[in-house]
Amino acid sequence: MVTFRTFEGHVVAADHAARVVAPPYDLLTAEQRARIAVERPDSFLNVLPSGPLDDAALRDNRRALDALMASGRFVPLDRPALGVLRLVHPGGSTTAVVGDVEVEAFVDGRILPHEHVRADRVAELARHLEVVRIASSPVCVVHRPNIEVTELTDRVVEHTAPVVRFRAEDGVGVSLHLVTEPDLQRQLAAAVHAAGRLYVADGHHRAAAVGHAGRATAPALTAAVPSDQLRVLAFHRRIDGLGDPSASGVLAVFEQLGLLPEPLELASAPEVPGIVHLTAEGRWWAIDLRDRRTDGPVEGLDVRLLERELLEPLGRLGADPDRDDGLEVVAVPGPMGLDALVRPGSIGLALHPPRIDDVLAVADAGAVMPAKSTYLAPKLRSGLIVLPR
Repeated sequence: MVTFRTFEGHVVAADHAARVVAPPYDLLTAEQRARIAVERPDSFLNVLPSGPLDDAALRDNRRALDALMASGRFVPLDRPALGVLRLVHPGGSTTAVVGDVEVEAFVDGRILPHEHVRADRVAELARHLEVVRIASSPVCVVHRPNIEVTELTDRVVEHTAPVVRFRAEDGVGVSLHLVTEPDLQRQLAAAVHAAGRLYVADGHHRAAAVGHAGRATAPALTAAVPSDQLRVLAFHRRIDGLGDPSASGVLAVFEQLGLLPEPLELASAPEVPGIVHLTAEGRWWAIDLRDRRTDGPVEGLDVRLLERELLEPLGRLGADPDRDDGLEVVAVPGPMGLDALVRPGSIGLALHPPRIDDVLAVADAGAVMPAKSTYLAPKLRSGLIVLPR
């Protein structure tokens, strides 16, 4: 059983929320983050881990947090609470129940992952937690749609005034409602439990970091979302390191693989599974791989189809022999747009995204997806809630 427990700490001050709450930081370049740090010193981005986490950077993160607290950017909660977070976006609305969950639930199988975690990344995030000593970025978990959860969260949103409401820079409307009445807290926690199995959607490394370095009994700030309220977007691929990245050279490689790319008039992503769109030198083609698809929760994914039928053969046929590392595969989140696939000397491969049910099937099978397979939207926000750890 996974129990959502109340939290105590601080929430962002309503008057400052639009400037303080961090945007989805995985879509920002290092240059963009540096510019925000200068232009908006009260942005919560300055508290979050970024780049190499040496001692100086960690001290800067902690100083930024102390400055935000001292300047009244956050206000203390006067009683334990659960949160109901609503995000309104072009695709509709997404509503999450936010609370503390024992981190052991992420380890013992009560909450299932669908990704591997990198030990170096977990260690970095654990170090950040040890120095900055807060939880502020919820681990996003999903459950299958449940009418009781939906009715309860709708009731909270409709009848409880938000402590924070603003429109973020990316156009997403954000509202946070606090549930402080014990009976309603119990109903919310029971409804999430009754919704069944929970799955990590986003935040595998954050959850693992909480349990790192002797924190196995600590809670993990967690937000539970119905699976039908998240959109799964693709992670495309950009390929560097080909011996001949010209259009003719790329087409020659695909001919060796027995594939005949069809020209496209415009840049686009595939509309159906099993097709990959290729770009080189400003031109676009469609590659039909549907007859090469295989069964299985992982092997049936388009990202594995790409790896198996294109990336691995490309590495053998097209890599530059003067490079020690061969191909460099760069994962490009779908929201960054197809222009991010276009670079001099590289090729881009646009994928059709998996369905959320594909993600859950991988987790149910006890398997893991290839790294950077899914980009789940909308992203939860960091800096709405700050809890001491």
